[in-house]
Amino acid sequence: MKIGILTHYNVNNQGAQLQVRATKNWLEDLGHETYILTYDKNFDFDPSEAKKNSGSFKNFFYYIKNYLCDKGIGLTLFNTRKVFCHKKAFQTMNTLPYDTDQVDCVVIGSDEVFSIDVGCNKMMYGHGLKKPAIAYAPAFGRSDEALLKEFQVYDLIQEGLNNMYALSARDTHTQSMIKNMTGRDVPLVCDPVLLYSGKNFIVPVKPLKKKYMLVYAYDRNLVDPKEIAVVKEYAKKHHLMTVSLGTYHKWCDKNVVCDALEWYSYFQNAACVLTDTFHGSVVAMKNHCQVAVFIRPSINAFKMKSLLEVTGLQEQELSEFSVEQLEKLMAQPIDYAQVDARIEKIAQESAYYLKSALEGVEHEY
Repeated sequence: MKIGILTHYNVNNQGAQLQVRATKNWLEDLGHETYILTYDKNFDFDPSEAKKNSGSFKNFFYYIKNYLCDKGIGLTLFNTRKVFCHKKAFQTMNTLPYDTDQVDCVVIGSDEVFSIDVGCNKMMYGHGLKKPAIAYAPAFGRSDEALLKEFQVYDLIQEGLNNMYALSARDTHTQSMIKNMTGRDVPLVCDPVLLYSGKNFIVPVKPLKKKYMLVYAYDRNLVDPKEIAVVKEYAKKHHLMTVSLGTYHKWCDKNVVCDALEWYSYFQNAACVLTDTFHGSVVAMKNHCQVAVFIRPSINAFKMKSLLEVTGLQEQELSEFSVEQLEKLMAQPIDYAQVDARIEKIAQESAYYLKSALEGVEHEY
């Protein structure tokens, strides 16, 4: 079949880019032809995000003020290089507009495609699509029913979900939201990066000469002097270079610009990993890294706690940002045989859901 993938393809973020490739590769391994579906992202609820994500010269002064002046030349240049890096990688993919009739079905997801943090993207709920929609591992992120009602999009989203051919969820919060809005019991499936073997994800990267502690957090996070001091003290004690991979942190020893595949590959040789992100945690698991995961309650608690619970890695949550806690988590052995078994189980269940949905569409339409 020809399958359109509808997701956050244009996000300047390694995890988002990697999950697109994982979905694409997995479907192509089944013999399908894939297209990334393009659209204009809605930013009605956060206009500043529209300017930040536009990459347009029309917003030149916005970038000067909010990046060069407020955040410094180092971060600005780093993120500029990262944009070009991701765009170059994206050019290797086939694309079609989201309302095309040149595909047989549309797979919506994964990641926070159901979130309305910055705006309501109607196509993510099936509106405007000309072919049947299958939701694979979507997430609402921090969006809950109260927020949907506050921004008066609850009915629109509910209607879209009810009309989808097949629904699933990436985390328990999203699973509960779908149940409440549609009455449908939907399966909990894993992120595409866990579903896909990763066999084509390892690429040559420039080797780092020293042992390193890989740090992956968005540049707006890990800026608290107390948190920075904890990381630097731990790294110094263990003779590790701190490497910020794919995001910029001035205090790190090295900042590496990379695309999604290079990002994945650098995890392989890390002495240890500290992250407060979903995909940073996922890739650490895939590469059997010694990892400490810090969950920020105001940002990503729903999906992070669900991920750690499903994979059995709750013990790797950094409950408080202290050297003592970091020492404990980085020293305690991780039974990756057990983690792999858990991932394999949910990957098999997830594959069954997606294959069944695709076969259903093929037979019924």
